[in-house]
Amino acid sequence: MVERRRSMPGTSCLECRLRQRNEWRVLVEDEIKLLAQARKCRLYQAGELIFAAGEPSHGIYCIASGTVAIRKVDTEGNAVLVQLGYPGDTLGYRGLLLGENRCSSAEALGPSKICFIDKQIVRTLLDRNPALGLQFLRRVTADLDDAHAKLVRNATFSNRAKFIHLLLVLMSRHGHTANDGSRVMKLPVSRRDLASMIGARHETLSRIIGRLEEDGIARFSGRTVHVTRPHSLLDEIRPAPLG
Repeated sequence: MVERRRSMPGTSCLECRLRQRNEWRVLVEDEIKLLAQARKCRLYQAGELIFAAGEPSHGIYCIASGTVAIRKVDTEGNAVLVQLGYPGDTLGYRGLLLGENRCSSAEALGPSKICFIDKQIVRTLLDRNPALGLQFLRRVTADLDDAHAKLVRNATFSNRAKFIHLLLVLMSRHGHTANDGSRVMKLPVSRRDLASMIGARHETLSRIIGRLEEDGIARFSGRTVHVTRPHSLLDEIRPAPLG
């Protein structure tokens, strides 16, 4: 894929508050200026591909705004949603650090501003500041911890519990509290993507949604979810007391 990158106006890296939450926070002023001069930012629209699986790792991407879907291809050739990226997240670092082609693709789910940093600049910064490499090592470790936690959920949770856990995670990002204390959100992805994220069939997810509605816990209308009893969701995934 031929990547289109161009500079666009926006907050500089020196002023970016998101930088304090990711790997770049360890850079000193001169290194931040180098990063700011070298970065190339672009606004992506919903459904637009940021990078594709299998292509060379030319650099790292940083999400300045919007939501990004990370997908991998399964054994049957289907693109499966495995993760969502949010402002402050860095993407594509694994392939760059390992010198491998990208193992996943990234797609904007809505208008998203994405900054790109060329691999030569990343390598220069890694050489100048060893603490940056340590930050990426911590990021890899955190990703492994998340993967292990997901394996445990897949092994111990029912499909209903896995979906409820996913709903709660998404609600923390995309939801808001209504006047009556209920929680409302617009799902950032389709129901088919939700099913793939919990390792279930679309038909299975439809049955789970139907039962949640029958139980009076939540209502689903298109991508809008209205959780009328938020505490009931928490109770279903909370470990049972010992004794």
